[in-house]
Amino acid sequence: MLGQLFVRECRQTAKSLIYWLIVLILIFDFTTQLGEMEIDEEPQPGQESYGYRQSEDPDIIMRSTLGQLTEEYVRENYTTYPIGFYKNVTLNEKDDARIGQILEETAGIAGRESAEQVREEWYAAQNGQDSADNMENMMYQEPLKVKPADGLTYEHFTELMDEADKILGGGSNYGKEYREKNAQVPMTYEDAVKEYGALIEEDRLTGGYARLFCDYMVIFLGILPVFLAVTRGLRDRRSMMQELIYTRKCSSLTVMVSRYLAMLVMLTLPVLILSLNPLLKCMSYAGKAGITVDMLAFVKYTFGWLLPTVMAVTALGMFLTELTDTAAAVLVQGAWWFIAVFGGVDRLKGGMYGWNLMPRHNTELNWQGFHGGFAQLAANRLFYMAAALLLVALTVFIYSQKRKGRLHIRGKILANRKSKS
Repeated sequence: MLGQLFVRECRQTAKSLIYWLIVLILIFDFTTQLGEMEIDEEPQPGQESYGYRQSEDPDIIMRSTLGQLTEEYVRENYTTYPIGFYKNVTLNEKDDARIGQILEETAGIAGRESAEQVREEWYAAQNGQDSADNMENMMYQEPLKVKPADGLTYEHFTELMDEADKILGGGSNYGKEYREKNAQVPMTYEDAVKEYGALIEEDRLTGGYARLFCDYMVIFLGILPVFLAVTRGLRDRRSMMQELIYTRKCSSLTVMVSRYLAMLVMLTLPVLILSLNPLLKCMSYAGKAGITVDMLAFVKYTFGWLLPTVMAVTALGMFLTELTDTAAAVLVQGAWWFIAVFGGVDRLKGGMYGWNLMPRHNTELNWQGFHGGFAQLAANRLFYMAAALLLVALTVFIYSQKRKGRLHIRGKILANRKSKS
């Protein structure tokens, strides 16, 4: 019975206009972001730039961290990830004054006006333009670096940054974990060769590009499945078929699970098909360069990286739609998606995945960062899979109660404890 319902649900999904709109959006996302993807060539001596790498130099860590503190002190709001989720912090007058004192003690910058002047001078010096012109293009320039105050030791610096992190509630750029990862310096030729070697040897080429593929696809997969789930949940009500379906012999578990599995399969299928394009490009390059690739990399990353997000979003859509008989899930997921996208901006290069619904890794390189953050990423993906299964179980329960006439919802919850016979 489950197999028959699953096939029927897949056919119904294939007839849905919403489903094909989702497929078209995924195709558009892929073609605009990765359609012209080119495989990285081995670095050559004398290139103008080799990218950036994480630095372990205390002086660079201090300059980068103080630059970030200056930026956020001027803006009067701070980005934190207290438990892995994005949070914007605005301080009260007392704590704001203490942050100002810490900045003065560590960088010799007294007051917000002085901090703003330091920032404008930095961006003005990047390419010799007026500071106003530079401020419009800040996102394309090297992040602000601030020289530490004379006589500041690294030990005292870490103490004050730990205090700043505590004031902000933890998870800020000034805690030990983040301040060391955010210090970036230009890579040398030797660094670039090492990074390229990790792509070829550790990732077997396809692993790095599979992560990049997932990075772009997860953005839209963090919102689109909810539309399919809501549409499917409301279809029976619109066609006045709910009462007829409630009387069928199939168990509530069979009905809901078959519907859920069908949506997961139909949403995953176009992603796997799209992944064939970058896979073939990697194979073509590997054949010419004599490189052995991982043929299943895109499949493994699709199921390991993308599927938990699809599961969570689809399950949330099913649960809220069955609970409220409305499209409220679209609003809820839309808000969650916006927070998740905004919260992942500072973690694009990978290695700091946290508990974001949409973990980011916007580069085919940085295998070391991926390897170092793999435990956190695995915990993240398992958490969302477990949360999805819990929501599906709750959806089955609600659906079963409706079939027994104990719960009727028409935009609001109404109690009806007498079962219909």
